[in-house]
Amino acid sequence: MITVNCSDVMPIQYDLLIYVSDEIGAVPAVKRHEFVLSPIESEDSIETSHVTASIKKYLDFIGEGQNFGVISKSKNIFIKSIDGKKIDKPIQPVHSIRTCCGG
Repeated sequence: MITVNCSDVMPIQYDLLIYVSDEIGAVPAVKRHEFVLSPIESEDSIETSHVTASIKKYLDFIGEGQNFGVISKSKNIFIKSIDGKKIDKPIQPVHSIRTCCGG
């Protein structure tokens, strides 16, 4: 299980969660200022390096890669603003997030 702290990127927390969980194949759970990624199968594991790479890829895609750093400490990942930059995207309410794994 990996925890991603989104305090500095709250306006994109849900979009980021969906992107990263889809990209690495994990089950997400939302907390107040963070999300948690768990493996789909209990015997599997999630590599922190894959999660950080996916987060960086998403930040680059939305044009924010130069403004935020991605720091990992054990199973915790922090997305930190560089020079106090904020994302100016309104936070959209999310009523439910559903993931589905085809089999």
